[in-house]
Amino acid sequence: MATKREQLEKLVHDMKAFADECDAKNEPLSADDREKLDKMSADVTSLVASIKAEATAGGTLDVAQAFLNDLSGATGSADNGAPKVGHNGLIQPRAGMSLGEAFSQSPAFTEFVDQFKGSDGAIRNVRGLKSAEYNLGGFYNTVVTGASDTSGGAFVTPARYGPVTDLIGERELSVRDLCTNINIQSDTFEFVQVTGKTNNAAGVAEATSAADPTVVSGVITDVAGAGTKPESALTLAVVSTPVETIAHLMPITRRAAADAPQVRALVDQFLLYGLREEEEDQILNGNGTSPNLRGILQTSGISTVGSAGTDLDAIVDAIRTIRNDRRRPTALVIHPNDWYSTGFLLAKDSTNRYLIGDPNASIDAQQTLWGLKVVVTEAMTENTALVGDFRQCVVADRQQSAIYVTDSHKDWFGRNLLAVLAEERLAVGVLDPDAFCTVTAV
Repeated sequence: MATKREQLEKLVHDMKAFADECDAKNEPLSADDREKLDKMSADVTSLVASIKAEATAGGTLDVAQAFLNDLSGATGSADNGAPKVGHNGLIQPRAGMSLGEAFSQSPAFTEFVDQFKGSDGAIRNVRGLKSAEYNLGGFYNTVVTGASDTSGGAFVTPARYGPVTDLIGERELSVRDLCTNINIQSDTFEFVQVTGKTNNAAGVAEATSAADPTVVSGVITDVAGAGTKPESALTLAVVSTPVETIAHLMPITRRAAADAPQVRALVDQFLLYGLREEEEDQILNGNGTSPNLRGILQTSGISTVGSAGTDLDAIVDAIRTIRNDRRRPTALVIHPNDWYSTGFLLAKDSTNRYLIGDPNASIDAQQTLWGLKVVVTEAMTENTALVGDFRQCVVADRQQSAIYVTDSHKDWFGRNLLAVLAEERLAVGVLDPDAFCTVTAV
């Protein structure tokens, strides 16, 4: 049966071999491997304690201590702290010695330095020289590399593009910019809407008689010589509409908000953009049933023309309709599939030349048609264009868009979750429906 000394020697040898085997895998230590190493370490500790106990009892503690120091590479009392030299004559690192210390005390380094010492022991300035090779004798046999995340690569920080301004994929939002924007201080928005207008202005001759004109059923039938002025009419109505709320929220962990401020910035940006996108949809298409706004296309009294002839002709027809109602249109709103089509931007004449603009022109130069600003938006109903004097559409802000953060949502406080909420309150009103005209079947 092997003695405890022989058992310890074998166990230390096996433990070093297994550690080298783990290092050779070049991957994080598995749970099984760690458990095996922990057990072997515990066995070594137990045997060491047993050997020391027996040595103390037998009076041979110095011999046991020297043996244990030899196993661990530590300096015993017999060598007075001098580094241990291996069989190849090179210094071997001992426990607690750094790589730099081992090299500086090695014969290779000593031989190198002695060549350049002066009589006073100082080293002279030398260049282009190389010391003898220092072999660590297998004690440090794992190369530190930058490619592995278990070696030097663990300290390599990837370069990442920081700005997040264009990660969402935002569509261009411009309809509100066309409208009249105001602020209000109430949750109900009232405005005066023109529901009818009759212009009977005409030339009037000077009165030649003081006699009253003949009026039948409220209609003047005899104005000869009376100098009576014709009467026009303007019908108005007070329209009341509630302020509606547009809002949405997104969860984010407290840790992400604190440690990754760019994530929080991205969340805020996305939430605020989401409000503006829904706002544009509502300004155009809202059906007026709370909590929806009443959009321009759902406002009673706006005009409609067909697309007889070409689409370009139809836009002119809509302009003419609005001008006849004594409004001056300012813009055309159209869906991308309709604008970037053969009916509009790609329309050509008989010689295959583009009618609207030069393909080499800037996008801004191509965003006008018949003097109107063209707003291209996915919020517009496809195959329908809207021409109008958008100054007659009023967007009333009761509460402009804002961001709120709380952890009191559901059970999120105990789960370190934050609710990031974006919200706004507004109302929309069309002052004069005659200021707008849709073009169908474009």
